Amino acid sequence: MANVQGTLASTYTARNRRTLFRGMDFDEPVATRFPDAAVKAAPAPRPDSPPAPFGDLTQASIQHLCSLVEQIVPGRTHSTYEKRRRGLRLLFTHLETLPGADWQAKWEASPFDGDKALPVKTFVISDRAQDRHDVTPAAKLAFCARVIQPSVGGFRANAFSDYPEWFGPASHDPALDVFYAAVDARPDLGLSYRIRIKFDVACALTTQGIALEHLTPEALLHYSLECRRLGVTHGARGDQSRFAALGAWEILHSIGHFPPGTPSTLRKFIYTGQLTPEQMVDRYPLRSQAVRQVITDYLVRRQADTDYITRDGLARLLAGTFWSKIEKICPGQADLTLPRI
Repeated sequence: MANVQGTLASTYTARNRRTLFRGMDFDEPVATRFPDAAVKAAPAPRPDSPPAPFGDLTQASIQHLCSLVEQIVPGRTHSTYEKRRRGLRLLFTHLETLPGADWQAKWEASPFDGDKALPVKTFVISDRAQDRHDVTPAAKLAFCARVIQPSVGGFRANAFSDYPEWFGPASHDPALDVFYAAVDARPDLGLSYRIRIKFDVACALTTQGIALEHLTPEALLHYSLECRRLGVTHGARGDQSRFAALGAWEILHSIGHFPPGTPSTLRKFIYTGQLTPEQMVDRYPLRSQAVRQVITDYLVRRQADTDYITRDGLARLLAGTFWSKIEKICPGQADLTLPRI
């Protein structure tokens, strides 16, 4: 460790820290840069009266669901409605074969929900390629009509590029209309970003089974962390420092949706200030307490000649990359006297 300390002390500064860490494979758990994030996050409690814009459809017949197609999301042609009905019949006829007292239970018993959910189109056994295309809009209709409440994993397993445009009108939620209008009033944000903002809120409401009035800061943070955990944050591309719903949070704050005193950004809501050297190291579950103490002592010594970001990076390098890797390779290694491999 002395050699490591000497090398880092002489070469690692705030100026070159980005170069030093570029390409490193850190083992840092999700959200450790914001240690209170998971504590503050919480899904919205189930409302006494969950949204049901077309009535309680949890045990509706397939025929009744098909009869609502034109009301849920108006289409332009008769053939559009027929395709949607065909998709609903395919999807719900399949769900009907699964265990459960209602559509929600059957959905949860299917492979289409959970962290490793499959797209709904994967179940179709048909010679008609069109059938595989029809079931995805059918799932979208079922989500919009609140027949099914998918998990974030179950939702994002499917490609719903225009989900906000379907979900907004189908929700019959005046507060959501106000939110959409506030988003549209910000052309400076760019069209794709505005669509993403609407998408995040629509997805959060769908997966938590709530209307906009019940979307609390904690509930939106929960959605953001779920996206981050599952690796489905828009634009992240593997970057675990990215949060979903940043733009949605700022728009909701700007229209007074959140309680008074709520920070204006999601990051401010979860940021808890600077960590101590001990807290920096303890983000990583090191088994060797002796090595943990050496790294901690080194960070304490470096407080006099480094800034906070530098020390945070050193903790990630020494604990999150160096020693975490050693303990993976040699699970019983207790000190810095490393064996030859």
